Amino acid sequence: MGSIEILIPSTLREGIAAVAILLGFISVIASFRKKWMSHALKVGGLFLLLGLCLFSDSEWSYLAGIFIVATAVTRLDYLQNLIAIIRGNKDYFDYKKEFVSHNEVFEQKLKELKGFQNEERQARDDAEMVIASPHTQPEPVQLALIAEEFAFKKIERAYNKPIQRHIRIIGDSQQFEFDGLIELADACVVCTSKIIPHSPFPFEPVVHSVDRLLQQSFDYKKLLPDNKKLIVTFVIVNSFEEGVKNELKEKLADYKSAGASLGIEFELLLFSFAELGLYSLEKSES
Repeated sequence: MGSIEILIPSTLREGIAAVAILLGFISVIASFRKKWMSHALKVGGLFLLLGLCLFSDSEWSYLAGIFIVATAVTRLDYLQNLIAIIRGNKDYFDYKKEFVSHNEVFEQKLKELKGFQNEERQARDDAEMVIASPHTQPEPVQLALIAEEFAFKKIERAYNKPIQRHIRIIGDSQQFEFDGLIELADACVVCTSKIIPHSPFPFEPVVHSVDRLLQQSFDYKKLLPDNKKLIVTFVIVNSFEEGVKNELKEKLADYKSAGASLGIEFELLLFSFAELGLYSLEKSES
């Protein structure tokens, strides 16, 4: 009889908790039906959470439960603002960060590849180029993302810090998108990659993209605390036929001083596919 008495709730709170957990299990079982799955799992999770909070009878579990339940019934932006207020995080309201979706990244890289090819073709109509299409030939975009990942791994080893991939920064009146972002104690490192798996090398489009990057970075720097410096790392990956690297360095030589005049440290990194260990890309490109 003693063991049975243990299972009988001794207070109203424990009784409500037991009922909530029972309803939670019933909802979870109901979620096995495909048409009820999404809503039943949500409702079941909320009931189980309510039961556990009541059984624990702790102010911390109640507080956590409030926020967890709130994520199911209100907008995430509201909760982020509320947490920032509680923590006294004033900087949160200067700008917010979010990750760019995989589909958006794919479309951006595809547009970039085709843009480089089209602009360079106007100057050199007789050049043979790789054409990427999201439906028929998506491989160049996928290979570009792989090369970007390998290049970012090298940068991470240099800073001994992980890169936040494909970040969108949302300010009061502007938003910025960067391929990568490293936040250090005294600096922010913005990483932008240009993966170009074709020949000839599109010099003019790349130079124009550096112009846009420095202007965007200068605007982003205004959101940072005054004591934080901004480092812009511009990564280019290509097969780099003979003389291309030197010519590119000459064309971009002035941007280091131009960045310094804006309070930005500009860093140019040039990698061949072979240097990243992607020998198959060298072969497929050539």
